[in-house]
Amino acid sequence: MDPVLTEPNQKIDAALHHFKMEIAGIRAGRANPALIENISVEVYGSKMKLNEVGNISAPQPTLLTVQVWDATILDKVIKSIQEANLGLNPSNEGTLIRLPIPPLTAERREEFIKLLHQKTEEANVSIRQIRHDFRNEWKKDQEESVFGEDEFFRREKILQELVDKKILEIENLGKAKEEELTQI
Repeated sequence: MDPVLTEPNQKIDAALHHFKMEIAGIRAGRANPALIENISVEVYGSKMKLNEVGNISAPQPTLLTVQVWDATILDKVIKSIQEANLGLNPSNEGTLIRLPIPPLTAERREEFIKLLHQKTEEANVSIRQIRHDFRNEWKKDQEESVFGEDEFFRREKILQELVDKKILEIENLGKAKEEELTQI
């Protein structure tokens, strides 16, 4: 890879990683620990992710369980899961929280697909913004004679190729997730 693209590539990969984490949280009717692992819980005077306060597992295709390590924070964990608005109804069994995953209604699937499209567009906008920022930076360098016009156009071309590749990757991830959401 061209050394010029190192920094833009890191920023674009960070945006792509964020997108992957976002769509992992959109549920598709079957139990997946990624659905709840990033829910923030207000404990010990700070915000922690759910996977930092207990073990999350999927013992059955329609059930998630959270084994909380500290029984004193159980109510806060349950409250955080309810506030995450995922349509899950946690039940308390000592230090174990059971989360039955209800089947998705057609209406709920449509909501999730809309949310997926929104997240996809946000990721695309984020990547285009990164391209815009680097292009402006390079334009300024070119005007200050740090490098010539040919170098600017070369950088712009390889950056555009990188952006096109990553946007296609986002599109493919989005299509795969949408397919997963439409399956019954």
